[in-house]
Order: sequence, then C-alpha cells, then structure tokens
Amino acid sequence: MVELPSATAVRAEGWLDRAIALARREPGRVLAWVLGMHLVVWSVLPLLVCYNLQLDLIEGLALGKEWQLGYWKHPPLPWWIDDLAFRAAGDPRVVYVLGPAACVIALYAVWRLGRAVVGEQSALIAVLALEGLHFLNFTAVKFNHDVLQLPLWALTGLFVFRAIDKGRAADWIWSGVWLALAFWTKYSAVALGAPIGLFLLFDPFARRTWRTSGPYLLAGAFLLVIAPHLWWLVEHGFIPLDYAAARARVAIHWYEYLEFPLRWTASQLVFLAPTLALLAVVLLGAARSEAPRDPRAAFMRNYVTVLALGPFLLITLGAGLLGRLVVAMWGYPLWLFAPLAAVSWFGPVLAPQRARLFARACIVVLLAMPAAYVADEVLEPFLRDRPKATQFPGKLLAETLTSRWHALTGTPLIYVVQFGSSGAGEFATNNVAVYSSDRPHVVAYGKLDLSPWIDPADFDRRGGVMVWEGPVPSDLLSQFPHAELQPPLILPRQTLYPRPPLVINYAWLRPQP
Repeated sequence: MVELPSATAVRAEGWLDRAIALARREPGRVLAWVLGMHLVVWSVLPLLVCYNLQLDLIEGLALGKEWQLGYWKHPPLPWWIDDLAFRAAGDPRVVYVLGPAACVIALYAVWRLGRAVVGEQSALIAVLALEGLHFLNFTAVKFNHDVLQLPLWALTGLFVFRAIDKGRAADWIWSGVWLALAFWTKYSAVALGAPIGLFLLFDPFARRTWRTSGPYLLAGAFLLVIAPHLWWLVEHGFIPLDYAAARARVAIHWYEYLEFPLRWTASQLVFLAPTLALLAVVLLGAARSEAPRDPRAAFMRNYVTVLALGPFLLITLGAGLLGRLVVAMWGYPLWLFAPLAAVSWFGPVLAPQRARLFARACIVVLLAMPAAYVADEVLEPFLRDRPKATQFPGKLLAETLTSRWHALTGTPLIYVVQFGSSGAGEFATNNVAVYSSDRPHVVAYGKLDLSPWIDPADFDRRGGVMVWEGPVPSDLLSQFPHAELQPPLILPRQTLYPRPPLVINYAWLRPQP
C-alpha cells in the first residue's frame, strides 16, 4: 500500500518549491530578504538577552572617544566607528547594530563579486553557505577589529577584481582605499594584500595592468590613506605589534613547529563546519568544471581561488616557520571567498531534489545559529558557573562609584584607572568609563605613557578612581602612594539562575592641590 503525503507536507513542499523558484528567477531579491533578516535578527537578539555590553564593545566605547591615531593594542578605526555611532544615537547599545551591518556589507560585496564570476544563482549559493560561518553570526555581534575586517576584505577583493577586469581608475583608487582601511583596522590585512600583489605579478591576465596606471594608483591611494597611522607607528615604536606577538603562543619544542599549524587549521575547520556542510549538499557529485580557455574566465576563477586560499596559506606557513600558534579567532575574514571559489571550480548540482535539500539545510542553519546564541546567553548559568561579560553588573558598578565620587569630592568623575596588565580588571574599568554619566577617561593599565590623551597635571589635580577584580595588587601603593583603598563592592551578576556575586575592588585617588 502506497502512503500518500499529508496535506501539511504538500503545503510545506509547495512553499519550499515557490521559494526555490523565486531564488532561481530573482536571486537578488532573495538575497535582499536574507541580508535584511540577518541584520535584524543579529541586531535584536543581543538587545533581548544581553544585560551588559560585550567585552570588545565596552572597550571600543571606552577608548574610541579619545580619537587617537593609534593605540597600544590595535589600529583605531573600529573604535572610532564605535564612538561615532554612540554620538549619533546617544545610547551605547547602538553598537550592537555595527557587527551585523558589517557582515551584511561583506556578504553583499561577495555577492557582487560572485555575480560577475559565476552568475547570480551560484553567487547566491555561495552567500547562503556563508550564513553557516561562525564568524558571520554567532560572534559578529561583538563589533571589533576582527569583525570590521569582514567588509573591508570583501570590498578590497571586489574592487581589485573590477579594477583588473575593467581597468577603471576609480576602481584602482578605491581598491587602495579599502586595503588601507583594512590596515587601519588590523595589521593582518597583510595576509590579503600580499596574495593580491603576487596575483598581479604572476597571473597573465592581471599582469598586463602593470602597463597601465592602475596598480600605481592603488599604491598611491593606499599610502595616502595609511600615512597618518604609519607615522604614528614609527613615532611609537610599532607598539601594537608587541601586543599581537604576545598573544600568539611561541613554540618551545621542535614538534610544535608542526603542531601549531595543524591546531590552527583544525580550529578553522570547526568554525567552517556548517558552511562546509551546506556546500556539500550542492557540490557532492558535481563534476569539476573544465579549465577555462578564455583568458578572462581563467583570470576570474584563479582570482577567487587566490582570495579563498592565499591568506590562509600565508598565515599557516608563517605559523610553521616562526613557531607561533595563531589565535583561532584571527581567522575571521579568511573564508569570505571560499564558497565562491568552490562553486567556481565545481558547478553546483541544482536538480529539484538537491535544491530542496539545500533550502532546508539553509533554513536549519538560519534558525539554529540564533537559537544556539540565545541558549548560550540565557541557559549557560543553569549549567555552569562562568562569569560572562554580558552578565556583568556594569551599570550598577558605574552608578555606584560615580555617586560615591560625587559625594566624596563634589566634582565630576573625570578619570578611571585600570590596574594590572589585562583581564577582568580592565573590563571593570571600561564599564565605568562607558556607563557612568560622567563618561570618565581611562588611564590604561595605570600608565600615562599608554594614555597620551591624558594630561598628567590635570590627572593629579582632578584625581579619579581605580577599579579592579581580584586581590589587592602588591605594588598598588608603590605606584600610587596616595591611593585610598576602599571596602570591596559586592555586586549581583545579571543571571536568571542565581550565581555568586562579583567582588569589585576600588581605591580613591583624591584630587591633589
């Protein structure tokens, strides 16, 4: 006896078939819906389930308002954007929009490149596969230097392609601008710039551009835009490079020169797993595309392949040669072009049954990622006791210290001092800087040489508060002999399941006559 499908199954199949038909007929329209939902979902979710701003968001708002040409940690561009967004909206939570917006711009740039290389339908498949990439959803709500790389790498890749293909001066200039802004964001942009430079040298179709003004316009625009920060780097002894080097573990044993690249590669495969699964649905069984005979077609496929693999191979080779374990989260922008390269080499299988399976898989990913994010934020305290930035009592801490400072001195709180090198104390201080109504300036790690936006004489005259978590540092009084240690604050964590409160230590630095 043959079992007939239920009416519900027929309706569901009908809806899915109509969606697939729309994607075949108007892929740009489907893309617009997907990107719109991406922006709304990933902007709204943290507003609903995060009681405190993420660590990187707090840091960006605390330091971005100083508008330095560089900071001891990173280039300044993401922090400038944080401050501009806050000034425009007047609410620090506006920064939750920045990460999803950066992702949407990146996905759209990949679509524009893919549309030219593989056509609209295959480009849509590549973008939908990217929805499974961890860096574009789960962690993209934390707008920071890694997240801002996404649109800048994608725009650089798009405009360099257009410049080589069409030869327009404007595209060459914009290529240099986007690449320079990528360096204003993070120095790992060299992993993008170097493969592009090599491609211009060795690809036959691209190499002809050296007989034009194009590459020189790119170089000129790049140098012009990067010049202020380059000057700052020279003046400050390239100090951010020391911070980056300190974060990457150094090999001690000979076998770690092999182990580190393998561990780095494994970490990227974990983040890529949902994207690879989506690609497998439409690529398994597909025949490899024939080598293009047309030089322009060969250039296009070679170009997206270099973008997809060149930066990763360069970083992996460097990790092996230098004996460094690359931080897994540094892989943010590396995989933007990987699905596009895959569909350019293997034409996707778009038979009706395979198309339905891919559509269902995309829906699962689009629903599962937000659900996992909500579960992580809301349910984790029920399962284990792990302090999280989003559950930190930042507003309460800032309001308490600000009101006590007003009562103590009768003056606004102008300065808040980090103590120690990094970690939880740094985060606590930044929370005061962001959530206090006085919006005090941060003295980074208590060192004025790392805080050039602060006048030492004004700091002594106005005083401030030192904030940290953990035991009292043994060298506190030797560095700040006038510090007045106060009884610790016991503040509740913002969790649905009760967890032990946080202990926040602080000390007054009274204004000096």
